[in-house]
Amino acid sequence: MKSLESVLNVKYPIICGPMAWTSMAPLVGAVSNAGGFGVLGVGFAPTEVVEREIKATRQLTTKPFAINVTLFPEAEANLERITEIAAKEQVGYIYADNFAGLVHEFTQKWFDRWHALGMTVLTKVMTSQEAQVADDCGADVIIAKGWEGGGHISKEGTFALLPQVRAVVKHAVLVASGGIANGQGYAAARVFGYAGIEMGTAFMVATEGSTHQNVKDAVVKAVDGDVTMTGAATGAPCWQLQNDLSDKMAQVERENKPSVAAEKLQSLATSSLRQASEQGNVTDKGAVMVGQIAPLIKEQKPVAQILADTYQEGVRILRQVADLPELAE
Repeated sequence: MKSLESVLNVKYPIICGPMAWTSMAPLVGAVSNAGGFGVLGVGFAPTEVVEREIKATRQLTTKPFAINVTLFPEAEANLERITEIAAKEQVGYIYADNFAGLVHEFTQKWFDRWHALGMTVLTKVMTSQEAQVADDCGADVIIAKGWEGGGHISKEGTFALLPQVRAVVKHAVLVASGGIANGQGYAAARVFGYAGIEMGTAFMVATEGSTHQNVKDAVVKAVDGDVTMTGAATGAPCWQLQNDLSDKMAQVERENKPSVAAEKLQSLATSSLRQASEQGNVTDKGAVMVGQIAPLIKEQKPVAQILADTYQEGVRILRQVADLPELAE
């Protein structure tokens, strides 16, 4: 199996996942400079924002980084737009998010397009079936995300998903994602046979990140039970920290049939992520979209420390596990 370090040209086999209005140039540049792999979370941002963030990242680092897109037939015009920008700006890595399953013909079309442009293709999957399609279509890196992860919620827990994906992937380098925020998660991923990990929430509190300080404080203060699901009626539920906004959303879902609730939730959720990340409203209008792992994050750290602590703790655990005695027959 190829190493993630060699495929992405990084020191640490750790990806900072794309988070809208969070994985912006300051965080991505810091991650890449410190030896991880940063991904700009600007896949649906206006063109001027995408171009600005690529240029700003380049001013911060000469190391590799990616830009994210969403591999979704109904959003093909946006795929064209982001691909054209990435090609023009000579971004060598494309990260294909996936929220609605992978169709082989459509996936093959875009993977071929990106490879023809000289790009390394990373793609996120949430089932073994999606992983099979991605691998067959030539993905360079496949990120298997369990339902504990932040953002849109998948259907399977990370521990159930990882072995199923590994069983079907024959070519791509595998990365584990979902509920990973420290060396314990890194060690577990390697035991499952994965080449590295992706973390998101752990990097939200990085001191270099441009996310509003109120968001970072809210994550660090989170305790078990504070992460709640919202938006089930829309068919695309998300995790977020419980606050007045999430309470309102839960009330809407309790009091309305799904079709009506979905429309009302759309109104409540519009710009809620940006309200938190940029404006610092973490109460009644802003959504702090974390993964279930948030209560394990107890302090704000520089990116370099997050990467080093995660990797070194993980290696230490793996060495301890390797020393376990075998049971006598």
